[in-house]
Amino acid sequence: MKQNTTQATLFELVYDKTATLPIKIEVKTYPTEPITKENFQRTLLKKTYDLIETLENTWQRAADNIQKLQEKQKERHNNQLPEKPVEFKIGDKILLYRTKTEK
Repeated sequence: MKQNTTQATLFELVYDKTATLPIKIEVKTYPTEPITKENFQRTLLKKTYDLIETLENTWQRAADNIQKLQEKQKERHNNQLPEKPVEFKIGDKILLYRTKTEK
């Protein structure tokens, strides 16, 4: 389920891909090219760099979405505030609210 603020799931923010059920995964039993130590290290480094790059893009996109929504919330909140603060005079009746921590 996508978060409203980031527009991504937590799994996507961590792994930069959508979660897949095990039944949907196709397992290749034979590699397409022979696995050597050099080939394995090169492939592992390429996969790591690609993952870091795409994760940074995903995180930046999520941060941008959060920033936009925070600005909207701030604007909405500021629009609800009265333009002129209420001034009380001596003798005006007010409602005193005591929180649980003050009791």
